[in-house]
Amino acid sequence: MAVFRHLPLLLVLYSLFGFTFSSRVSIINNGYRDLVVAISPDVHPDQASDLLYNIQRIITEASADLYAATRQRSYIQSVQILIPQKWVNITANASTWETFQDAEIQIDHPNWKYGDMPYTVQLGGCGDPGQYIHWTPNYVNTFDYDTTKSQFGPAGKLFVREWARLRYGVFEEHGYTGADTTFPTFYRPGTAQQSTDMVPNVCSHEPVDFVVDYGCGVDRETGIYDSNCTYSFANSFKPTSSILSDNRMLSSSVHFCDDDPSSLHRHNREAPTKQNAVCNTQSVWSVISKHADFASNNNPPATIDNVKPTFNIIRVLTGARYVLVTDVSGSMDSYDRITRLNEAARRWIKYDIAEGTSLGIVKFSTSATMLSDLTVVNDNTRQQLMDKVPNHTEGGTCIGCGLQIALDILEPGGKGGVIVLVTDGLENEYPYIEDMYPQLIDAQVQVVSIAFGDDAEDEIEVLATKTNGKSYFINDDGNDDELNDAFTGSLTYQPAVPSEELTVLLFQEKYKNGNKFEDSVSVDFTIGRNLTFRVDYTNRNYIVSFSVQSPSGQVYNQVTYDNSAKLAYIIIPGLAEEGEWRFTLTVNSAYSQDYASVIVTSKSRTDSAAPITVECSVPSGTVVENAAVMPVRLVAVVTQGRNRVIGANVIAHVVRPDSADQVIKLEDTGVGADTTKNDGIYSRFYVALNIPGRYTLVCEVNSTQGTYIDDGVTIQQRTTMGNFERVQSGGAFRVEIPMSTTYPPSRVTDLKVVAMQVDQMSFKIEWTATGDQLDVGTASAYQIKYSTTFDSLMDDNFDSSSSVQFGSQDIIDGSMQPLESGSKQNVTLRLPSTAEDATYYVALRAINNNNVASNTSNVVSVQIVRVKPPPTQPPTTTTQVPPTTSSSLTVGCDGVLTTSSGLLTSPNYPGAYINNYNCQWTIQVDPASKTNLTFSHFDIESPFDYVEVYDGSSVSATLLLKHTGSTVPSASVVSSSNVMLVRFVTDSTGNYFRGWRATYTVA
Repeated sequence: MAVFRHLPLLLVLYSLFGFTFSSRVSIINNGYRDLVVAISPDVHPDQASDLLYNIQRIITEASADLYAATRQRSYIQSVQILIPQKWVNITANASTWETFQDAEIQIDHPNWKYGDMPYTVQLGGCGDPGQYIHWTPNYVNTFDYDTTKSQFGPAGKLFVREWARLRYGVFEEHGYTGADTTFPTFYRPGTAQQSTDMVPNVCSHEPVDFVVDYGCGVDRETGIYDSNCTYSFANSFKPTSSILSDNRMLSSSVHFCDDDPSSLHRHNREAPTKQNAVCNTQSVWSVISKHADFASNNNPPATIDNVKPTFNIIRVLTGARYVLVTDVSGSMDSYDRITRLNEAARRWIKYDIAEGTSLGIVKFSTSATMLSDLTVVNDNTRQQLMDKVPNHTEGGTCIGCGLQIALDILEPGGKGGVIVLVTDGLENEYPYIEDMYPQLIDAQVQVVSIAFGDDAEDEIEVLATKTNGKSYFINDDGNDDELNDAFTGSLTYQPAVPSEELTVLLFQEKYKNGNKFEDSVSVDFTIGRNLTFRVDYTNRNYIVSFSVQSPSGQVYNQVTYDNSAKLAYIIIPGLAEEGEWRFTLTVNSAYSQDYASVIVTSKSRTDSAAPITVECSVPSGTVVENAAVMPVRLVAVVTQGRNRVIGANVIAHVVRPDSADQVIKLEDTGVGADTTKNDGIYSRFYVALNIPGRYTLVCEVNSTQGTYIDDGVTIQQRTTMGNFERVQSGGAFRVEIPMSTTYPPSRVTDLKVVAMQVDQMSFKIEWTATGDQLDVGTASAYQIKYSTTFDSLMDDNFDSSSSVQFGSQDIIDGSMQPLESGSKQNVTLRLPSTAEDATYYVALRAINNNNVASNTSNVVSVQIVRVKPPPTQPPTTTTQVPPTTSSSLTVGCDGVLTTSSGLLTSPNYPGAYINNYNCQWTIQVDPASKTNLTFSHFDIESPFDYVEVYDGSSVSATLLLKHTGSTVPSASVVSSSNVMLVRFVTDSTGNYFRGWRATYTVA
C-alpha cells in the first residue's frame, strides 16, 4: 500500500500510515521518564516562546497533582518537548527516537467537537492505553486565564485526568447533556443512597450540593429530568474526589475513587457513567492499581521532596536515520524473493525516502556485511544507494549478525534510528535475535520487520513489538503492493510534515490475466493537488498503454517510464477536477506471468485544508500469544485534520495464513470493539483466528449518503460530501496459539431506559445488539432480568434466584429476539404491581449459538415513584430570581415573545451551538411595563461569539449589554420601555461551549 510524496525533479511520494499506540515512557522509582510533548508542524512558529514556557508550567503543576492523586506512587520526572523541524530560530538539542506521531501529548489545531478542551483518543476498552492527549495552542497559552480554568478546571488536575485515560485506560465519571445519551446528566440513586430525588451523574465521596438550573422539566417518557436540565454546584461543595468527574469539581478534587468500603473516596457503582459501563462497575483506582506501573506493589508510596520535572527541548537536526538489513540466504531464491526485494527497495530509495534522510544498507546470510554506511539521501546519492541493494543469495541465516552491524552503523549518531529488517527463514547462526534485545532497547532503535513467506522467523514480530516498531508479511503468492506497503510504512518514523504536504492513497489494485483493464477513482473536495496515477509493473514489455480521463472528458496519456524502478506515472497538472476519474490500462497478454498495480495518490486541495485520511491498525500489537484470551480488535480512524468523519463505509480486508481474504465491515456504533458511538473511530473484533500464522490487514474507506465531517455544522446546514475513497495498510500480526472454541458475545454497554409508565408498571429499554461471537454475527437469545438489589445482577450473581427473568408473557411491545450486531433493539416489559415506591434494577446478557453467555450489561434502574418537579429558580450566580410561575416559553430565531415571562437559550443549549449564527429575539411585554432580563448560564467562545441586548426593537437602539466568555453577567438588564432586543452572534470556528440561558420577567 504505497503512498507517496512529490519531491523536486522526481516523483517522490510520502506515506501516512496509521500506527498502533506504543509509549516509550517508563517509570523508575516512581518517576515517569521521557514523556514526549510534540508540537505539530501546522502550528505557527510565532507562538513558540509562549508555548514552550506554558508547557513547562502545566506539566510542573501536573506532576505534583499526579503525585497526590496516585497516593505518592508516581510523578513526572522528565519531559522531551519536540518542536517542528522548521522552527529553526528556537535553540534545541537534536532529537533521536522522538516523533510527533508517537508523542503522548500532541499540540495541534482544535477538533471542533472539543474546541480548546484537552481530550484523549482511546481506541480500546477498559485498561487499554489511549493513543494520545490533544492540546490546542490556544489552551496551552491561556490555561491560567480565569475563563479557561472556569470552563475546563485547573490545568494540572486536568492533565492528571487525561493521563489516567491515556496511561491506564479509564473513562469518564460524569454524564452528558442530550436526549440520546446512555450517560445522562441526572439520575435517581437507588436504595444505597436512600434518595428519591434526581442528582447529578457525577462521582463524589460526599452528597452533591447543587441547584437545578432554571427551565428544567420532567421527561414524560422516562419520568426523569429531561435532556435540557443542567445543574450548578453550590460554592460550599468542595469534593476531593473524583478527578475523572465533572470539570467544575476539579478545583477541589485530589483523588481517584476507589472500591474500599471504608474509604473517603468510595466509588459509586450505580451511577450511569462511562467508567461503570466500560469497566463493569470497577472504580478508577481499581483499574489503575492493576496497571503494570503499580501491580505487585511496583512503585510503592514514597516520600519525594522534589517532583518538579526536567525538560529538554529537541528538534530534528539531521534527518531520520535508517538502515536496511536484508536477508540474502539461499532460501531467498525461492519464489523470486530476492528479485522482488531488490525491485521494491530500489523504488523505495528512489521515490519514497525524503531528501535529507540518512540510509545505510546491510546484507546478512551466515554472516553480515555493510554494503553502505549512513549516506544522506539526495539526488546525487539515490542511484548509488539503489545500486548497493543486493540481488544474489548465499549461505545461512544469521539475523542477529545483521542487527549488530546495523547498530554499529547507527551508534555514532546517538540513540534512535530505524532498522528495516527483511528475512524469509529461520535463524540458524549466532547471535540470535533474542541476544540483541538489550542492545536494541538500550539504543532506542525501532525495528520494522518484514516477513517474507510462511517460513520466516517467528521472533521478528516479537522484535518489532519490543522496540515499538511495526510488522509486515509478504505472501509468496501476493504482489509487490505488500512490499511497497512495508517499505513506505517504515517512513512513519520520519519527521512530521504540515497537513498540506501529506499525500494520501486513494486507490490501489493489482491487474493480471487480461488484455485491457478499466477502472475509476473519486477525487473529493479535500484533495486535488499532485494527483498522480502510477503503474508498478514486473516487466516493461507487459505494459502496452496507460491513459487517464478527467470527469469533464480530458484525456491524459503522456506516460513517464522508469524501468530502473519498474514503474510508470502520469501527474495531472494544476488542480484536479472533483469527480470520477477513469483510467485504462492495456497490457500484453502474452506475458501471462507478469502483472501490474495501479496506485492513485493526491495532496490536499488547498494549502489551508487537510485531506481526509485513514489510520488502520491492530491496537493489541503484532503478536497474539493466545487468541482465546487476546481478541484482536481491528480499528480505522477516519479524519479530516483533527475533525472526525462520521457515517463512512469502512471495510477491513484480512488475508489469513491460508491466503483466504476475509472482508469485515468496521462499525462506529459504540458496541463490542467500538467504545464510543459516532466518534469517527471504526472498530470490530476479528474472530476467525483458528489458524496459527501471519495475518495482514488493509482498510478501505468510502463515503455513503449519510457521511459527514463532524466540524460543527448543524444537520440543517450540512452539505453533501460527495464520493471519496481511501486505502490504507494496517500491517500484519501473528497468532501463536489459535482459537479452538468460540468467543462469547460482547457485553452490552449502552442499555438504557427510554420510556416508563408508572400507572401501567411498564418500562421500555433500548440497547445496541451484540453478536454471536463478540460483536460479529447475531446472538441466539437475550436474558433480561430484574431485581430490587443492584448486586443481584452482577456477573457472579446473575444466575441466582435473587433476580427474576422476564419471559414472553412480560412483553408488552417489541421483542427480545436478537437482531444483527450493531442494530438498535428495544422492548417494553411489565413489572410486578406494587402500591409502594420501588426501585428495580435491570440488566441483560446475550447467549450465543453454543450457549455461551456474555458478561452482564450495564445495569439500569427503573424507579416506580413520582419524580419531584425540579427547582425552577436560576442558580445563585444571578442577581434576581424569576418567579417559579414563569412560562418556559422559547421561540426560534427572529421570534417575538409577548408573554409576561419566558425563557431564551442559545441553539442546542446546553451544548455546542451553531457556527456563523446571527439571530435576534424581540421581547415585547405589556405597554405599561418594562422587561427585566436575567442570565443564569453563560459559556460561549471569547471574544469571537457574543450576546448583545438593546433597549428597543432594533440594533440602532441603545446597547444595554454586550457580553462574551464564561462568566454570568453580574446584573440583570432592564429596558426603559416594554420592548427589548436580544442578539446572538457567532463566528465560523468550532466550539465545545455550553451556550447561554436567560429568563425575562415584567419589571
